[in-house]
Amino acid sequence: MEIIGIRAVSEALKADGKKIRLIVQDKKAPKLREILDLAYDQGLEVREDRNYFYKFKSSHQGVCLEVPEYEYMDLDEFLRRPKEDRKAIVALDGVEDVGNFGSIIRSASVFGISAIIITKDRSAHITPAVIKTAQGGLEDLPIIMVVNLSRALRELKDAGYFVLGTDMEGDDVGEVFDSDVVMVIGSEHSGMRPGVKKECDKILTIPMDKKSSVGSLNAAVAASIVFYEYHKKQS
Repeated sequence: MEIIGIRAVSEALKADGKKIRLIVQDKKAPKLREILDLAYDQGLEVREDRNYFYKFKSSHQGVCLEVPEYEYMDLDEFLRRPKEDRKAIVALDGVEDVGNFGSIIRSASVFGISAIIITKDRSAHITPAVIKTAQGGLEDLPIIMVVNLSRALRELKDAGYFVLGTDMEGDDVGEVFDSDVVMVIGSEHSGMRPGVKKECDKILTIPMDKKSSVGSLNAAVAASIVFYEYHKKQS
């Protein structure tokens, strides 16, 4: 897997984990000096290749880090962590846009979320584009992949978690938050699926101006507001 962009590559180099090689357009570029120093300090292979970057459609800033494919965490493994390291979980139900997924990871890291759950199907997965958008957020929290989200939510409730769903109608998002909580964010187009919604202990909504012609917030923006409200209650 390839990570591109100065910020994303720098964060990946500073984090634990295996790296394969660093590829740059120009070893003499001043903007890449810190990244090159990090790579050399780790004994990483560094290759200069100006033609390598033509294949990228998004901004690469002349730097690419090759790393092994992302390893998702199992839910059971996560639940074996110390309780203080697994207080707040986010479950994504059908969030397929990679930009939204990366932004949610970034916000989750900022607001102290312990992990994010995604599904094997009907979900964005970890890709170079997601890593770039997350801006280092992946280094702070694991991504858990499950086959059946409803079943995973039942397992989490059995483990003592309170499950909060987000929808267009429900209680004010600022009113209800426990410390051991799962926050479910639905898809960009249709929200939570009925089976997932059924597993929620309470439904929250984000109040919006009734005069607004905008019908809803996108998943990443809504998630950030929910995470902020959670973080505010824990401070």
